[in-house]
Amino acid sequence: MTSRTQSMAKSVLLALLLLAGLSAPVAFAQPMVQSGGVTSGPVVTSDKTEINPGEFVVLTIEGFTASFVTISVCGNEARRGSADCNMVASEGMRLSLDHTPTRSQIPVAAPPVGCPCVIRVSNRTNDEIAVVPITLIGHPDAPVVNGPTINNALAVSISARAASGGLLSGLRPSLGGPTTYEVTVTVKNRSTVALNQVRLSGSAGRSSTDSLAVLALDNPGEIAPGQTWQQIVSAVVPAPSFGSVEWRVAASGAGPTISATDITHHRPLLLLLLTMLLVVIVFMLAMRYRIRRRAGRGAVA
Repeated sequence: MTSRTQSMAKSVLLALLLLAGLSAPVAFAQPMVQSGGVTSGPVVTSDKTEINPGEFVVLTIEGFTASFVTISVCGNEARRGSADCNMVASEGMRLSLDHTPTRSQIPVAAPPVGCPCVIRVSNRTNDEIAVVPITLIGHPDAPVVNGPTINNALAVSISARAASGGLLSGLRPSLGGPTTYEVTVTVKNRSTVALNQVRLSGSAGRSSTDSLAVLALDNPGEIAPGQTWQQIVSAVVPAPSFGSVEWRVAASGAGPTISATDITHHRPLLLLLLTMLLVVIVFMLAMRYRIRRRAGRGAVA
């Protein structure tokens, strides 16, 4: 074997060892929490908590993406939506165009049902809602009656993407090695009451029965009406990293369990290119060996 052939063989061996080291299966790594959960969304506050019917209150409204909202006084914690509210005496308001807090003075009208009472602010489609509890002096109390939408109190979503990093962290996934993902989980309270018992669980796998990683999610704590809680965590998918990965999250504690999924696709391009290169080198070595062997036989003859 010539020195050139030996050099090519060593290169092949070195590349094989490199692939084995970077792409070998590793133990499941514990996900690292990248950030704690944060809550955002529409908010309304009142300058008074105890009010007589007919009195005025000053409201401060912020966090809405809509430019126009409706303000209503509701009983029954507004759990049945507009059916619990005095819609005849409701007020329409245009919010600040630059999304800074909007302040307005409104009269407080008695709702059609008993308290607990709230002032409810909502956009036209009712997908942005904020409430502030009030005590309406002289208005009767009544047992709280849940509405039909209480079973859909939560909206949950999950989104995953490959994390950006340095040279090594980018090289290993392209060779089919462990890949780090940034996973964003959001939980929105679609009801008109605060939710305190929401519990989250999340995982990732190549199928619904497979588990490659477990998401280290916090419990959201209290999520006010109309608010959205969000957390970003980092999770490592162990080698060999290729193909599709299903990311799953489930939220319980506020009616039926609500789940969401996201799918990511990974193709280790550098691994595929190196594999093709190795095939070509091995083929060239085999051809060289065959040619030299034939030449040797001819010389002997």
